[in-house]
Amino acid sequence: MPLFKALSQFFGSPYEGPVDSSSRLVPGAIAPRSGVYRVHHYAHRMPHSVTVTAGTVLPECRRCGDKVRFAPMIPAEPISNDVDFLDQDFAA
Repeated sequence: MPLFKALSQFFGSPYEGPVDSSSRLVPGAIAPRSGVYRVHHYAHRMPHSVTVTAGTVLPECRRCGDKVRFAPMIPAEPISNDVDFLDQDFAA
């Protein structure tokens, strides 16, 4: 069992429930939550990870177009939304 899943079951997840990484989202879909997504391209690149913010419209790939898929992997919120870091300036 993956460590994050085991910890979430033991401590409870603060991220709106479990992530179903078997469901893949298509370009044009709206990301349901913030976090790390695995990107699966068609015939030109190995899968890779990206961070996506909830509400983002998932884009088409420049090379494989609408055949790209996005799988949510690890839920995470921006640090600016975390209760322990509210009212702080994160500008570089």
